[in-house]
Amino acid sequence: MAWQLAVAGTVTLDDVTTPAGRRRDQRGGSAVYFALAASRFAPVYLAGTVESGDGAEVRALLGSLPIDLEGLESSALPTFRWRAVHDFERWVTADEETEEGAYGAWRPRLSPAAAAAEVLFVGSMRPGLQLAILGQSQARFIGADSMTVFIGADGDEVRRVAESADILFLNRAELSALTGAGEDRWQRAALSLCGRGRLRAVVVKAGPLGAACVSAGDVLEMEAHPVRQVVDPTGAGDALAGGFLGACARAERDDEGFFPEALGAGIRCAADAIGTFGTAGLLSAPAGAQPQQVVRSADQ
Repeated sequence: MAWQLAVAGTVTLDDVTTPAGRRRDQRGGSAVYFALAASRFAPVYLAGTVESGDGAEVRALLGSLPIDLEGLESSALPTFRWRAVHDFERWVTADEETEEGAYGAWRPRLSPAAAAAEVLFVGSMRPGLQLAILGQSQARFIGADSMTVFIGADGDEVRRVAESADILFLNRAELSALTGAGEDRWQRAALSLCGRGRLRAVVVKAGPLGAACVSAGDVLEMEAHPVRQVVDPTGAGDALAGGFLGACARAERDDEGFFPEALGAGIRCAADAIGTFGTAGLLSAPAGAQPQQVVRSADQ
């Protein structure tokens, strides 16, 4: 028996441009990418919102997987649209636009089963929504994500979210915005957050450089899993979180001794996400090899 997972986050239609081309009206969002990765390991309950006419397509995409969609709410408003141009030189979104639609009016509600799930992930969204979700959950192990736009506008609430989670998933720029430390001091910045509230670890995402897990004075770094071509990095961070928390759920472990294996699972899921446009890579066979890891003291 594996622990069950719940995810609350965005369900979107994405218009993405990368050096490999452009794709419009792709199904995406933090809840979708997380659920696709996590469901490789354990059952997932998804909470999100879409326009009423889009619900059938989302169910067709996810319905054959162990993903419960009772929490997918229908709205009279359009599905959240996200447009972005990915800059592969700096590994950032060089241009980004959103039309919130249904998400802007969403008042998230976990089903009884989702509220009882042992593992919860709250995707990047307004921290007030994240706190509302956290208040409904009975999870023993909670992961959370954020973005610089929310940290800058609602920093105090983002810190409340971080202190209510066990593990935080941020990139170096987001970590810098949250702590005030320079991006080159990401290790110490992550360690400074550990021990605040219930927060035990920070997974620091670094794109083509892989990721690191900072906890209890140690830094575990792993290289990115090799891929033939980076096509579309959309959703890679949510896939990493899905693999990490999904592996924990399957093993029924949330101790720091298991975090290296969980981080490896997350990195492999992220690699599957970036090798194709949209979610196609996560719907195919998972990558297999274990990434290389380096363990350092946080003093280094």
